[in-house]
Amino acid sequence: MDSDVLAVILLLLALSVALNLKLSLQLLKAVNRLGAAAKAASILPLGEALDAFSGTRLADGAPLTVGDDGQPAVLLFLSSACPKCRHKLPEIARLAPLARDAGVALWLVSLEPAWRLRRFLQSTTLAASAVRVSGADYEMLNPLMSSPSYLFISQAGTLDARGMIGDDDWRSFCEQMDQLQMAQEASA
Repeated sequence: MDSDVLAVILLLLALSVALNLKLSLQLLKAVNRLGAAAKAASILPLGEALDAFSGTRLADGAPLTVGDDGQPAVLLFLSSACPKCRHKLPEIARLAPLARDAGVALWLVSLEPAWRLRRFLQSTTLAASAVRVSGADYEMLNPLMSSPSYLFISQAGTLDARGMIGDDDWRSFCEQMDQLQMAQEASA
């Protein structure tokens, strides 16, 4: 075979490989966009009932069902790999007893291994408020895997609010807890 013909064949082969790679990358981007859209569509709308879910308490490994007791709840989603989450721990540790005194359950919901979660929470008292759940339950509650984020669940079991810790709804919750504490201190 002539070397010029071989060079043309190799050039065509290289071009077809490059085209295949480009098309594969475009397909991957399209699939990722569809996956993100499907996750966004699976987010529970405000006002809808949230199903109870089960997990294990980090502190003692006891089984726990959240959402079947008629108690309002704050579900927090933190990640040990998230620097913002680590900075939120003191604020959350301060709010946990205030929420409990107000009759609001505050749960740190995680799917991380127990040893990693314990290490993440070791300088706080929050291990008693942490619950480990299955991947399916975590994805149902937090389909976008966002952190540091929250869900506010009403006494009726409906989703009242969701967002990132530090947003307007979160600050309103913090102010309400602080006002309750001041009222308790004033009456004591």
